Amino acid sequence: MTKTSLTRRILPLLAVSALGLTACGSSSVVSSSSDAFTVNGEGYSKDDLNAVVDSLVVAGQITKQNGTIAKTDMNPVIQVLVKYLAYQQFIKKFGLKETAEARAKMKEQASADQAFPTYPKELQDLLVNLNLASVTTATMKVPSGSELEKMYNKLPASAGVLCLSHVLVKTKAEAEKVLKELDGGAKFADVAKAKSIEPAAKTSGGSLANGEEPCSPLASLQEGFDGDFMVGAVAAKAGVPTGPVKSSFGWHIILSHPYSEVNKSIASVLSTNTGDALLAGFMASSDISVNSTYGTWVNATAKLS
Repeated sequence: MTKTSLTRRILPLLAVSALGLTACGSSSVVSSSSDAFTVNGEGYSKDDLNAVVDSLVVAGQITKQNGTIAKTDMNPVIQVLVKYLAYQQFIKKFGLKETAEARAKMKEQASADQAFPTYPKELQDLLVNLNLASVTTATMKVPSGSELEKMYNKLPASAGVLCLSHVLVKTKAEAEKVLKELDGGAKFADVAKAKSIEPAAKTSGGSLANGEEPCSPLASLQEGFDGDFMVGAVAAKAGVPTGPVKSSFGWHIILSHPYSEVNKSIASVLSTNTGDALLAGFMASSDISVNSTYGTWVNATAKLS
């Protein structure tokens, strides 16, 4: 990374896309009308959100039209801030520490960008904090097997990975028949090969493997998979066929594989970008809500609708 890329990398993310990610859980109502959003009961005020937005306007990253911010601009800002508040809780839970040395380095790198000193103080602080969060999250180590097993069995997505198979059919009635067959003891892969309309299922047995890995990072699935499918996938308990789940492709029965079948793949997937994956998992098991003024938080995709 070049020195000048530090701020150039973050500002577009604040302006046009999410910095990174939740899943599962209900979308509750914020406890105070003055809150823009809450994460596990901890609020982030509308005033603080407006201060960030105003700083982005001053920096020329977003514009106001008739005194308001377009939803396409506001949503990514909220998503980034939701993730940052979740990050603050995440590092406390897992005992990660932000160091003075790392913060000083982030400030030094940010200041090397000629535009940085022209940004409002609010935005300067946010940029440094977001980059410090990235550096701190990167220090996370893969938890022990027993810790991962506990997390995964409570909610597979909380471990930051999903290890999925599915059966895709055209109608809800067909999906209900598939579920009944599975509940009767039929093997998931056999049913997928016989009943799924997904062409690859004939050989894959319905597995949504990531190459040679049965498991995939939660965040990559949130970005690449149908949102309605993800609602069912994230809600699925380990080893329990779940559905019917409707998506744009049809009706699914989803299986989140038991820990004993995929434990090696979980550890392997988590060995890369461990902190980012586990932060996504932390958000997956968090109670996140957004003031209805801004929309509805969709936990399964970690985005606003």
